[in-house]
Amino acid sequence: MTQEPEIAVNEDAGAGPHKALLRLVYIMGIILVLLFLGLVAGIIWKASHRPPPQARPEAVLNLNLAAQEVRQTALDGDRLMITTTRAIIVVDVRRGEVVLRVPLVAP
Repeated sequence: MTQEPEIAVNEDAGAGPHKALLRLVYIMGIILVLLFLGLVAGIIWKASHRPPPQARPEAVLNLNLAAQEVRQTALDGDRLMITTTRAIIVVDVRRGEVVLRVPLVAP
């Protein structure tokens, strides 16, 4: 009997580059998941650590009017018109200042 020579067949001969690519895909997938988790954590952190809103100082406007003098008020946008027994006063509510004061002439 003659012996046939054994031919060594490397079954992993073509798998080397494929294994390297598969490892690379796994690594990129893990990096992608970690970056996504970091993004979600950053959004949650930003939402929970908001700076407190700045308190606007309340403007007090003294018009030197008695309650009995005020006859009528009207609001249009950020303008307030106050009709008194002596004058018509227009106040800019947003800025807290008198825009116009029209004295009424007694008949």
